Amino acid sequence: MSRIYLSTQTDSPEKNTSEDENSPGAMGQAQEKPKILVLTQVLPFPPDAGPKIKTFNLIKYLARDYAITLVSFVRPENTPEHLAKFLEYCEEVHYVTIRRSRWRDGLALLRSFFSTKPFLIVRDESRQMTRLLKELVTKKEFALVHADQLNMAQYGLPLPVKNHLLDQHNAVWKIIDRLSKGETNPFKKALMKFETFKLRRYEQQICRRFEVVLAVNRQDAEALKVACEVIPIGVDAVGTEPLALQPGSLNLVSLGTMFYPPNVEGVIWFATQVLPLIQEARPEVTYTIIGPRPPDIIYDLARRNSCIRVTGYLADLRPTLEASCGLVVPLLSGGGMRVKILEALSLGLPVISTTIGAESINLENEKTGLLADTPQEFAQSCLKLLNEPDLQVTLSNAGRQLALEQYDFRKAYAPLTKIYSNLIPQ
Repeated sequence: MSRIYLSTQTDSPEKNTSEDENSPGAMGQAQEKPKILVLTQVLPFPPDAGPKIKTFNLIKYLARDYAITLVSFVRPENTPEHLAKFLEYCEEVHYVTIRRSRWRDGLALLRSFFSTKPFLIVRDESRQMTRLLKELVTKKEFALVHADQLNMAQYGLPLPVKNHLLDQHNAVWKIIDRLSKGETNPFKKALMKFETFKLRRYEQQICRRFEVVLAVNRQDAEALKVACEVIPIGVDAVGTEPLALQPGSLNLVSLGTMFYPPNVEGVIWFATQVLPLIQEARPEVTYTIIGPRPPDIIYDLARRNSCIRVTGYLADLRPTLEASCGLVVPLLSGGGMRVKILEALSLGLPVISTTIGAESINLENEKTGLLADTPQEFAQSCLKLLNEPDLQVTLSNAGRQLALEQYDFRKAYAPLTKIYSNLIPQ
């Protein structure tokens, strides 16, 4: 059963007491804040993965001006303390537990095969979530429902709320389409192509039914075939203390959710095609792979190459990152924006990325980061970073400045104030 947490706070802790009456943060002081319903597919705490970081900062931003009721799916690893964290920003927090397993996924795949809905949508169907939301909207009048990610659109649209907004972290069909191009198993490739076809049709159709759709970049907006408001992802650059990087480090690091297929694909490509080229010139180089639930194929990389270390999930990243000279983002597929890059920039950690990895981030080669797409080019970029300490310092400082100026959530999410105001006139 879902549980309800009630907040007694009337003001967000993000409130700045020096704000004047015309600033966005001053809204709601003289009158009751408009009530909004935020639906998330993943509980955005702890903010230790890209989608969670994006949504956590979004909730902090919206909480200044709106009374938020948060409804989220949670996983077994989520704790009551994780849920209670949102009482700092939300009036109420509700949850429904979601459980994943191979046999559940298999049933969802079978159901989707005989349905017009894609597997990724059928997998997250929940009668309990539907019942909970119906109950909530009968007890409270909401001015807007904010569905976070495509998976939650099916729950937000049917609700009798005046305004519906869909926050697209990615054009999801693009991710599966790009993955299918690198798949060598004919059966898996065919399944991916079928899922891409269904996802593209479903995603484009459902986006047209929302009053407002948010996209994180223009490429995704074009892929969705609908008018979108483009809002980049925001991180807490202002509140992030830069790393104390250790001079002379020869350790490169990858960071990401290791059960996410594009991350697995990219790490394998780097470890097997790029890293050996680096080792020819710098045999002492090391490579650390950080992220939860790495599959066996990732551990196999470490067994075959002694310079590779697989850590799994790390609650505290700073010691490992401070012992590194740069973050490698060897993505060959995926979509949206890579929050890991924005976080690295905020920390002052130099970034070496493929073009796809840095898609829609204003990363300039050899100014705020390093960009390369072939194994040879990527290896040369890594060697350049390893061999030039002055370049490491330059990229560290310039990258952090970029994060502060463009990707801190207080600036990145500022256009939301106007979007929400147009939907919910004061």
